[in-house]
Amino acid sequence: MKVILCKGLAMLAMLSPACAAAAAQSRATLDGRVVDSSGGALPGADVFVRNLATGLETSARADAGGAFAFALHPGRYRVSAARPEFATASETVELTAAGAGGVTLRLAPAALTQSVVVSGSRERQLIENSVAKVDMISRAQLRDTGYERVSDILAEEPGIIVRSGSSGSRSETQIQGIDSRQSLILLDGYPLVGARGVKRGILNMDRQSTNRLDRVEIVKGASSALYGSDAIGGVINMITREPRRRFDANLTTAAGSLGTFDARGDAGFLLNRWAGFFGIERHKRNPYDLTPATVDSTAAGFRRYDYLGKLSRDFSENLKLSFLANAFDNRDRGNFIGELGPTTTTTNDSAQNYGVTLNAGLTPLTQLQARAYYGKYDEGSAIDLLGRGGLIDETANLNERLYRLESGLSRIVGSRQLLQGGFEWTQNEYRGFNRVVGDNAGQQIRMGDAWFNDRIQAHPRLSLTLGGRLNNHSLYGTNLVPRAGLLFRAAENLRLRANWGQGFRAPDLGQLYFRFLNPTNFYQVIGNPHLAPETSTTVQVGFDYRLKRVRFGSTYFRNDIKNLIQADFVGRPSTPEQLRGLLRAFDIDSSFNPGLNRLFFLYRNIENVYTTGLEAKVEVNLTRNLIVSSGYTYLDARDKQTSAFLSQRHRHNGNFRVWWSADRWGGLRVNFRGTYFSKWPIAGRAGSFIGDGYQIWDWYAAKPIAAGTELYASVDNLFDSTDSNLTGDRPTFFRADPGRTFRIGLRWSFGVE
Repeated sequence: MKVILCKGLAMLAMLSPACAAAAAQSRATLDGRVVDSSGGALPGADVFVRNLATGLETSARADAGGAFAFALHPGRYRVSAARPEFATASETVELTAAGAGGVTLRLAPAALTQSVVVSGSRERQLIENSVAKVDMISRAQLRDTGYERVSDILAEEPGIIVRSGSSGSRSETQIQGIDSRQSLILLDGYPLVGARGVKRGILNMDRQSTNRLDRVEIVKGASSALYGSDAIGGVINMITREPRRRFDANLTTAAGSLGTFDARGDAGFLLNRWAGFFGIERHKRNPYDLTPATVDSTAAGFRRYDYLGKLSRDFSENLKLSFLANAFDNRDRGNFIGELGPTTTTTNDSAQNYGVTLNAGLTPLTQLQARAYYGKYDEGSAIDLLGRGGLIDETANLNERLYRLESGLSRIVGSRQLLQGGFEWTQNEYRGFNRVVGDNAGQQIRMGDAWFNDRIQAHPRLSLTLGGRLNNHSLYGTNLVPRAGLLFRAAENLRLRANWGQGFRAPDLGQLYFRFLNPTNFYQVIGNPHLAPETSTTVQVGFDYRLKRVRFGSTYFRNDIKNLIQADFVGRPSTPEQLRGLLRAFDIDSSFNPGLNRLFFLYRNIENVYTTGLEAKVEVNLTRNLIVSSGYTYLDARDKQTSAFLSQRHRHNGNFRVWWSADRWGGLRVNFRGTYFSKWPIAGRAGSFIGDGYQIWDWYAAKPIAAGTELYASVDNLFDSTDSNLTGDRPTFFRADPGRTFRIGLRWSFGVE
């Protein structure tokens, strides 16, 4: 496989514009427009052209006027167009040497149907043509739940479990039983910062707002070959909104239970070759407590500001430059029991992310993309002893910096092959008092990667994908990660797919150098510079089937992970002699300076595990205005040594949704959604304590009340499901659901076509 990868990268480097110029002489132009039902242009629509003789598919995006153009060999082509909130439209075209023009693809509105995917292969393609298992949450779904946080919308997806910690203020996301630490979170393809690897190893999805997003793409299974380390379990790519009209403005305000208040405003524009989108948001919620007899808050109260800015310029048909800026500023405040008594903890954290992307069409067959990214995360916390006049018991800070440069090239070779490849460089830095060994001197790692992906149309119905990545890590040297996939179009409405891939994940800076003594809960977590990398193998086999009103798909998956890293309890030293014994037994550097009389957790390679199961999903359009969908996941997740079911997983998980709209009632939209979770092991490698299964049902309704104005309301957790352990003599909880909550809001929008 290493030979294949090296040859592929060499081929990509040798492809020259001169070859493309020669090939272009035998090509003709296929052009057209993408419009809506009224004939209005749909800028930014994705257009796909498939050669019916070879099966090779290429893509482009419609410009501000909805126009598109392709340079192709003469022949028969299937032209398809897709855009969020619209159903895909297709037309067959016979392209002659003189070219073909005037192709018009008319898209009709569709509440849930989505067709575009980016993450699965780092190229734009129809979702049914992806060899990997990919799910998508559309803009309509993001809007018509009333949710403000991405963590809430992900919790309704089968195969994904969103778990909040005991504080109820940090959400981590499992994909097919693989933990958050092994899944990569992206925003428009850029990796986000947020103390990943240090704060329980996760990027907190409670900090990610739904309003700025056009859709969320979820790639399941090992994706390290395309996206590098951290993508063992999969990829969650949040795609931000694009301007759709010459000018577009939106204002939203909402209030609800627990003192919740949300206010959002955004505006976008299309002007000649410029496009921009900007947004600002404020979110607030009071603390809540499921055990009011104790001082501790179940979830801290918070207030957060979110900011987003996007600006792009089309210098020509073949050259585009875009800029992204994203930030949040958050403050949490809650009560806890600490070593010196009741305390109030205040945490201020903020993140800023900046990215610039250059897209250049070097030839009609060759595309170049170059990207640069910088991210920073800063956290400061203080602990006040209650009743002691504001005495500060302890302060702490944590600072992360992430730098990234990447370039990629895609090239159509002949009439049956799409070749992609690129190079990436990343540097990640952490420093922090009482957070990372070295304190404010900090620690850092560097990675340099080369990746390659080759999609070959072996037959008009059969495509083969081969790829891989060479990862060079500053601490762990060079590692190879291969992947392969097959897609078979058994019929126009039936796709069969198989996907195999390996994953590689080096220990993150938190697992290597974390040093944290918790002053409120009497425990400490210590890093381990002797850790080995995690590796994985993923196998997926599945199909997708469509009729006019029915969509059905199913996927079998298996993920095997070696050297899984976990924080393992190794003792509670109460004397200096006991502490020195632990340091010697586990070869811990004394510079970590562990404390006495605390539970001692050490990161270790302690498990080889697997997760396997089956996912199935069906969606039925009973009428144009009534859609019913359901999804189900069966999961078997075990430690290979003990055969114990892994903690914090559900064997059964599913959902049921009904979406209804009524044109006769002035555009009323209503949905009813339920999510089911079976019993689950709470903690421990043996899963000795089992939590009860539960269901969460939600209701949402929205009604236009005037031109551009809409009123909406939602009831989350309609049947007031809370942890069953709260009803005992000594109430406690293992899930932090606050029970039934309400929300009511008002949206106002204004635009110029």
